Amino acid sequence: MLVMGVLGWIMEENGFPIAPAMLGLVLGEMLEQNFMTSMIKSDGAFLVERPIAGVLGAATLLIWAAMLWRGMSRSTVLAGPTSPAE
Repeated sequence: MLVMGVLGWIMEENGFPIAPAMLGLVLGEMLEQNFMTSMIKSDGAFLVERPIAGVLGAATLLIWAAMLWRGMSRSTVLAGPTSPAE
């Protein structure tokens, strides 16, 4: 418990958000168990058995890619051209 407290303090001092780390610790095991159960039930088939699952998966990936591209292009526009200091 002391180690986790020190880790949380170090994260807080360096500007890392603690809430996502706590969620990961609490929900990580449950997520892993449910993922393993679904993989066993589907015999290891990952989104390839049914076409609708593939379409939804592809749509999700396209949306994520569009958001990432939009965020990256917006950050370069906001930064503007860099000029040498005189």
